[in-house]
Amino acid sequence: MTVLGTMLDTPLLVSRILEHAAERHGGSTVTGFVGDLEPRPVRYDVLASRAAATAHALAGLGVRPGDVVGILSGSRTEVVEAMFALPAMGAVALPVNVLRSVEFMVSVLSDNRVGVVLVDPELLPAVLPVAAQVESLRHLVVVDSRIPTDCGDIGAEVHALEALLDGQPTTYPWPDLDERSAAAIAYTSGTTGASKGVAYTHRSIWLHSMQMSMAESAALRSGDTVLTTVPMYHVMSWGLPYAAFMTGAGLITARPRPGRVINTGHDMADLLREFRPNKMATTPATLQRLLRRLETHPQPIGHLSEVLVGGSPVPEALFDAFVERHGVTIMQAYGLTESSPIATFARPDPHSSATRRRAQMLGQGRFPAGVKARIVDGGRVQHNNGWSVGELQIRGPWVTARYLGDEASDRFVDGWLRTGDVASISPKGYLDVVDRVDDIIASGGELISTVELEHAVLLDDRVAEVAVVGVPDERWGNRPLVLVQLKTGATASARALWEGLEGVVENWKRPDHWAFVDHIPQTTVGKFDKIRIRARHAAGDYEITTIAPEASD
Repeated sequence: MTVLGTMLDTPLLVSRILEHAAERHGGSTVTGFVGDLEPRPVRYDVLASRAAATAHALAGLGVRPGDVVGILSGSRTEVVEAMFALPAMGAVALPVNVLRSVEFMVSVLSDNRVGVVLVDPELLPAVLPVAAQVESLRHLVVVDSRIPTDCGDIGAEVHALEALLDGQPTTYPWPDLDERSAAAIAYTSGTTGASKGVAYTHRSIWLHSMQMSMAESAALRSGDTVLTTVPMYHVMSWGLPYAAFMTGAGLITARPRPGRVINTGHDMADLLREFRPNKMATTPATLQRLLRRLETHPQPIGHLSEVLVGGSPVPEALFDAFVERHGVTIMQAYGLTESSPIATFARPDPHSSATRRRAQMLGQGRFPAGVKARIVDGGRVQHNNGWSVGELQIRGPWVTARYLGDEASDRFVDGWLRTGDVASISPKGYLDVVDRVDDIIASGGELISTVELEHAVLLDDRVAEVAVVGVPDERWGNRPLVLVQLKTGATASARALWEGLEGVVENWKRPDHWAFVDHIPQTTVGKFDKIRIRARHAAGDYEITTIAPEASD
C-alpha cells in the first residue's frame, strides 16, 4: 500500500516569487535602460507594486486568465514588471524577438491570438506594420507616459502605459493557479530551422530558478549584482529575472537600445565601469569583444568574480585570457530554449586534479539533479565514458515535452528531448559538446567538429572572430570553409593561418577553404548564422583562398 505524505500541496507560482522579492529583498534593484544607455534602476518592492498596477490595467483592457499578451521591447524595467504581472494574474507572457522579420512577428502574435501587446516607443516604427496585420489585436500599449501622434490606423486602440497605471491599486489579489499552467512562451531562435514555441509553466520557472541559486550552478544570492547581456526575448534572459527575484540578487539588463544588440566591447567596458557587477551572463562573442576592448583600453575589472557564458562553447584562448590576465572565472553553461534554458553548469569537481578541473571548466559542465541526460548513437544509448559520441538527449521538470502546435515533432522520443547537439559525457558526468548535428562536417567518412577548428584558429593572436562551416567537395563530400575576421590593424594570409594549425589539429582536418571578411553574419541572439554563411558561399559572395599542402599563396 502506498503511504501518502503529509505535506501541503501548495502550488509553485510566479506570484509568490514576486511577493517574496518585495517582502524579503525589497531594497535590491533591477536596472533597465532607455534611449542611449540611460539607466533606470527600480527597487524590487517598487517593481512589485508596479506589477500589481500593471495587472489591474491589463485586466481593465480585458486580459483574462489564459490570454497571451505580447511584449515587443528592449530589456526595460517595465518588461520585467510585465513578465511578473502577466503570469501572476493567470495570463501568459510572450516576449517577441524584435530583431526578427515582420513575417515572424505577425505569425507568432497571430498564432497565439494575442489581443494586447506592450511596445517600446523606440520600436513603434517597426511594430506598427506588424500590429496592422494581426487580426486578433485589440489594444497596443506604448511603454511611455504619452501616446505618439503618428500611430496611424492599425485597427487597435492605442494607450500609454503610464496613463493606464495612474490611479491603479498597488496590490493585487493574485489568484491560486494550477502550477502546471503556462506562465510564459519563448520561441527557439530558428538557427537550424523554423522557430518553435515552448510554454514554460509556473512550476518549471520555480524549479529552474531554484536550480540557478544552487552552489553547483550559478550560485545566485542576495548581495550579488548580475550584469546580463541576454535580451528578455531570448529565453527570458536565461531565466535570470525570476532567479534574481527569488534570491535577492541585483540585476542589470544590458540591452539598452531596442532594435539592436549590445555588441561592442566599448559598451560592455562602460557598463562594467559604471555598475561594478560581481557576476555577468553573456555569450562568447560578446566576451571576445570585451577582451579586445580591454587589450586596447585597459581598466580594472577585479570586481568581476565570475562570468556565466552560454550559447556556444568558450574557446580555450578566451578562457585563459580572462583567467590569467584578469583573474575572472569563466563558468560555462549549456542549455537551449527547450530547457528553460540552463541544463548544465561547469563547476569543477573539487576532488579532481588541477588538470582535470581545468578540462571540466572548458567543457559544458554537469547536469543538476533535476536533469537526466544520455548519449544516443544509431538508436543505442552509449556509455558515459568521455569518448563515446552521439546525440545528447535530456529530460527533466524544466525541459519541454513538446512544441506548441507541433505534436508530431521528431525532436521527442520516449519522453526524451533530442537536443540536436553531438556530445559525450564523462564518467563523472561532465558534458563535452562537440558540435551541432546540423553543423558537424562529414568528410570522407569521418566527422570534423567546426567548434574544434574555430577554437584552434582563434589561438592566433591576429584573429578576432572565426566561423567554420562545411561546404561541398567532389572528392570528400564536404570540407571546412573558414571565415576570418582579423583584429584591427592585423594582417595574415590564409596560408599562414593554415600552417599555424599544424600540430594543433590533425592534418586531415585542416581547412581547405579560407575567406577574410569585415564581419561574420550573426543571428539575432549573437550566434554565428551558419545557414546564412552557407547560402552566401553558395551564391559566390566570398572571395575564397583554397589551400592544399603543395599549394602556395
